[in-house]
Amino acid sequence: MRTASRILSVTAMLLFAAAAATRAAGQDASRYEIKIEEVKAQPAMTMRFRAKPEELGAKYAEAFGALFGYVMSNGGELAGPPFGRYHAMDEEGFEVEAGLPVSKPLAAKGEIKPSQLPGGTVATLIHVGPYERLGEAHAALEQWLEKNSKKPAGPVWESYITEPGGGESDPNKYETKIFLPLEAADAAKPK
Repeated sequence: MRTASRILSVTAMLLFAAAAATRAAGQDASRYEIKIEEVKAQPAMTMRFRAKPEELGAKYAEAFGALFGYVMSNGGELAGPPFGRYHAMDEEGFEVEAGLPVSKPLAAKGEIKPSQLPGGTVATLIHVGPYERLGEAHAALEQWLEKNSKKPAGPVWESYITEPGGGESDPNKYETKIFLPLEAADAAKPK
């Protein structure tokens, strides 16, 4: 019970920070379409790290490079785009789990560990544009939660559908899908 409470607290902090950043910038978060979806649990190989906001890009690049090299050199099979899952945020920055979905987990090696994205009911949205503007998407999700009286059931994650390593060089065309697990009682369609 204590862990679930901590997860909700951390998720609320992340969403609040993103919403505050967007409101401060005067951005309109209403341009996002939020959907409720059912997702299956997804095995993944991951690395965890702590980073300040300005360090995220470099830390992700390092983690994804190490993960891709490990998965490919050990006969792993990718099962989706890379993702970043946000477990905590404080005055020092973020605690992040960078991961690659795989068809089946591999053995752990050093900082690379098998993990799993949760299955169940999630609220989702797609952000098109630079990563620096993902706060707008997180703010829209936070506003939607409040408007629809929904509660998060775990940490939010971002799935990087198109990204620089995948051949897209224009940040305005990057597509990122954001997933937020919902409490079972809140899984019904939005009002």
